[in-house]
Amino acid sequence: MAINAQAQQIPLYSNYFFTPYIYNPALSGASGVTEATILHRRQWTGIQGSPETSALGVNGSLNDGAVGWSVYGFSDKTDILNRVGVYGNYAYHVKLTDDISISGGLGAGYLNQSLDQSGTRARDNGDIFTVIAPNRGTFDINLGLSLMVQDFTLGFAAPQILSQNVVYATNPDSINYNLIRHYVASVQYDFKFAGDKQILSPIAMVRAAEGVPFQIDAGLLYNMVEYGYVGAMFRSNYGVTANIGLNLSENLTLGYAYDFSTNTYASNFGTSHEFMLTYRFGSNKENERMQNELKRIKLMQRRQRDETQELIDEGMKEFKDSYKDEMAKALEEEKQKMQAEIERLSQQAAEAAQNNANNANNNGGNQQNYNPGNNNMGNNNNGNQPNNNLGNNNMNNTGNQGGNQNNNTGAQNYPSANMASNVAPGSPGYYVTAGVFGQQANANRLMNNLRSQGLDAQVFQDPSNNFFYVYLLKFQSYQDAEGAKNSRLNGRYSGDLWIKIVR
Repeated sequence: MAINAQAQQIPLYSNYFFTPYIYNPALSGASGVTEATILHRRQWTGIQGSPETSALGVNGSLNDGAVGWSVYGFSDKTDILNRVGVYGNYAYHVKLTDDISISGGLGAGYLNQSLDQSGTRARDNGDIFTVIAPNRGTFDINLGLSLMVQDFTLGFAAPQILSQNVVYATNPDSINYNLIRHYVASVQYDFKFAGDKQILSPIAMVRAAEGVPFQIDAGLLYNMVEYGYVGAMFRSNYGVTANIGLNLSENLTLGYAYDFSTNTYASNFGTSHEFMLTYRFGSNKENERMQNELKRIKLMQRRQRDETQELIDEGMKEFKDSYKDEMAKALEEEKQKMQAEIERLSQQAAEAAQNNANNANNNGGNQQNYNPGNNNMGNNNNGNQPNNNLGNNNMNNTGNQGGNQNNNTGAQNYPSANMASNVAPGSPGYYVTAGVFGQQANANRLMNNLRSQGLDAQVFQDPSNNFFYVYLLKFQSYQDAEGAKNSRLNGRYSGDLWIKIVR
């Protein structure tokens, strides 16, 4: 008769919260202290051949805690089956912020499976269990991840991830011991009191394996750092655990765990006992001084960061205030320039109006002087009247007409193709420009003022700088544009002019 049984293969511990690197390589060096731990566990003392486990582990860190390492070996014996394993773990801790860090770990080792043939009872000397190789081993890898947020720790690990088989025999039949992949998830939060000298930690762990029902641990640990610890744990489908530990010295701690089953077969299983002995390389006081120094450095860094941020904020505020003042000053200067330009244009308009009025008076005066003269000449000498009329008309009217033409249409001396109204705005050429503005409204205001003076003015925007240019003429050569600028449009324009070149 054959009976099929399913169970987890990795060793079971009750003080694993002090040696988390055994389950999860990412937690190697997490405590920042180098320490060595010895564990010995006897499970189900009421059953002959029940599991008995011993382990030795060393754990530490390098590079100011950035790298964690651990080495451990164990022997797990259950009746005629004995497993011996040796592992080395490497972990890398990355600090994302002062309070958040993430870790990844890799463990590699060798597992050796052995069968105690002297403990087997076979009726036939040729039974298969009497002729197979008693020892077989295989290479194994464990993977782990961990997230720490202040006093909260979340871990996940996958022991025996390769799922290798230990082959005891191939002839006449294959006899294998099948290693199965396991999954372990853990969570812990530390409530700290009395300056971190007292820590209350709720702890939970979930263990599962392929084809095996998962198991949940949930418990509470109260750690008095100077004296020792007490705790209690409930393990599903198994029982209840009580933990107690005592600090024998600053470096040495002795721990004990007592398990008793609560399932149907509790009376047959008996109790379980586990002992732990931990030695820390470096006294607690030294470790405490280091922890306090680290806290002091972190506090100093936080203060420096706050002060730096405050200086940056003050600098930005000063820059904004200075920028506002400069902008206000620039706007005031622009306003004053615009007011001066408006006053200048107004003065030009007034002078132009006065010139027109003077021309009108001059024309009226010439006609009055001419007519009486003609009448007198007509009375004295009728034969000469026609000649005098022609002479006065030619001398006075022609002269006034020429003067009026120069005042009103002086810019028309340039070809019509060069006039602003006949030019494609922004096309390549040399523009005789009267003003440049960042706002189109200001450019339009100057254009209208120039038009009111009888000048042909237009506006175009240069896409390369987005400025608006008020121009009067455009030429295809720089010499022609320079001549118009220097002559101030043949004397028609008294303001500043310059040449805008558009390629």
